[in-house]
Amino acid sequence: MQKLYWRPARISSLVHLLIAVIAIASLLSAERFQVVRIQQHFEQKLQAANQMHRGMEIIRLHRIKKVAPVDRELDPADSGLVGEANSVITTSTGSLAAKRTSANPNWAAVVVDLLLEAGVQPGDLVAIGVSGSFPALNLAAFVGADILELDFVSIASAGASSFGANFPNFTWLDMERVLHEAKVISRTSSAGSMGGTQDRAVGTSSSGRKRLREALARNRIPFIEVDEELSSIDQRMDIYDNYSGGRRIAAYINVGGSLVSTGPKSLKRLFHPGLNLKPDPRGVGVDSVMMRFLRDGVPVINLSKVVALAEHYGLPVEPTELPPVGSGLVFESRGHSRALVAGLLVFLLFTLYGLLKLELGARIAALGSRRRQMERMV
Repeated sequence: MQKLYWRPARISSLVHLLIAVIAIASLLSAERFQVVRIQQHFEQKLQAANQMHRGMEIIRLHRIKKVAPVDRELDPADSGLVGEANSVITTSTGSLAAKRTSANPNWAAVVVDLLLEAGVQPGDLVAIGVSGSFPALNLAAFVGADILELDFVSIASAGASSFGANFPNFTWLDMERVLHEAKVISRTSSAGSMGGTQDRAVGTSSSGRKRLREALARNRIPFIEVDEELSSIDQRMDIYDNYSGGRRIAAYINVGGSLVSTGPKSLKRLFHPGLNLKPDPRGVGVDSVMMRFLRDGVPVINLSKVVALAEHYGLPVEPTELPPVGSGLVFESRGHSRALVAGLLVFLLFTLYGLLKLELGARIAALGSRRRQMERMV
């Protein structure tokens, strides 16, 4: 059977080709000449990133002088915030890629962005839960809250997963003290536990648990004595409530994958990286600090699944050098110019009108045909 193709009368293949070329050229022009858009709250984000950069440098120098040199094989960006593969206070295995990705001062700008998206206002109270696993993100959370002039209360887990703040004499609690003394952060954590399995470092050696207790004691952090996970959740919520004095908690920031904060793996998978506003119905019956806040209508900022969160905000994954302050989609984005797209659309419509309606295309094709005939005659 012979196939039939419809084509407008007196419109040659040459005209169709010309229309296609013009349309493709318009599309390529719109893609090529995109504009850079500065994101909202740029100045506050830049201030936060600069403050975090200062804090990272203070931690790095303190580590080099008093703790241990930076292992450039593990920490190619020389951030000083990537720890050892294993130590006596290491509570679990961790992702080296995630730890390297977290060592970026622009995470403080991400925290500012997420807090503003959660609707916080200056003077609001924010609850924070941190652990030694991601010292860089802990710093980002503290700095972000300070830059937005928020009141905050933090509870820390002293232990750390591999490649985190797992030097026995330089835990996250020690980093907090150093940063506070340097006036990088306005306060330190109000309480702390050993962290790890069951929030009491189950599986860690007795020597490791002793070193964690010592870290809490030397930094004067009240110790959360844990009998079981539910007790730890209750105690943490009581600390947040007592600090609030009846004030509404505007947001909760979770850093890392603390079992007490996020819950078991079945529940942890239900939390999105970034801002969470409502609890997933599938996890309402499972207890955790994050779930309790969500059930009470408190927005939860989940700083976990770091690589995915970095890709969302245009931050580099496993950078080999420290990213410059002010880089990433959290500061600026590229997009199509509305004026250019509108102009190209108008141009394309007029071109189509001229080629088809006014039959300019047919005239052009006829003119080309006459020229070819004259060339053959010559």
